[in-house]
Amino acid sequence: MGRTRRVFSSTVVAAPSRRTIVACHVCSSRNDTTYIEARGYRIAQCRKCGLWFVNPQPAVEELLQFYATYDDGEQWRNLEEHFNRGVRKAILQTKPSGRVLDVGCGSGNFLRCIKEAGFSALGIEPSNSGSEYGREAHGVDIYHGMIEDYLALHGGRSFDVVTLLNVLEHLTDPAGTLSQLWKVLAPDGLLVIVVPDARFHDLIGRLRRFVGVSDPYWIEQPKSFLSGFKLPDHLCSFQPRTIASLLRRCGFQVVTMESAPVVFNAGLGRNVAKLLMFWVSRALHFFTYRRIVIGYSTLVVARKVQHSIHLRSATNELC
Repeated sequence: MGRTRRVFSSTVVAAPSRRTIVACHVCSSRNDTTYIEARGYRIAQCRKCGLWFVNPQPAVEELLQFYATYDDGEQWRNLEEHFNRGVRKAILQTKPSGRVLDVGCGSGNFLRCIKEAGFSALGIEPSNSGSEYGREAHGVDIYHGMIEDYLALHGGRSFDVVTLLNVLEHLTDPAGTLSQLWKVLAPDGLLVIVVPDARFHDLIGRLRRFVGVSDPYWIEQPKSFLSGFKLPDHLCSFQPRTIASLLRRCGFQVVTMESAPVVFNAGLGRNVAKLLMFWVSRALHFFTYRRIVIGYSTLVVARKVQHSIHLRSATNELC
């Protein structure tokens, strides 16, 4: 799993016979329609809540084979400082100190960044190369393994902040993982998430398809600059309303939601385009009194809600 900040070096060997048809990860509906079919996979769209998700879902063995060759690219090792500082600033507006758990920490750059602000920090990373790099380059504490393995061994530990930065879209059971992370968050703890805003990818893809471009969503090209839909590793493609609904379902209340800080590229042209889009998104957010959130990626800060409030909210949603 880890960040979308990865470069992958081999093609997945598909195992369609072992794939599983799943319900919507946000609302549990089984009523969906085909949105895109590419690379031997089907991206569905839930007819009830609008979530885009891969269905049937790849088998665990298939995903493990893919992630075995997953490694941090140069972009994420050396060009993410602006992104990390932006996420750190969002945390500091509510939490001036505490214990941070970064799930899917990649090369440990964010762990280093948040430690510089006085936080204690631990990362979880399934990539061997990523966890080794983080320990050696930054001297940060990283658990090499899957989220579920760590929680099974250390479920009693408590954190003030849990971050999933470009990670949630990779998870086979995002609702289950968020519910588990709810348990390790301290009372009034913060959950900080960054996910690609799939609406931007959807808009570009629709325009390209309208003019007859082959592979309009760039899904056949694994190194596309668009990240709303990526196969097979992005199992869910979120937009603000679907991520907000998922968080409510799992016991969290959204505190802030805005366009995420930029991760820079080596090319100047792409950086200019990214920064322009970022500032336009932030301006639109400001002048609409925080009503409109749109951008390349979305940053969400949510607060843990106690069980009694969570259950009452969930009951109201069902009514």
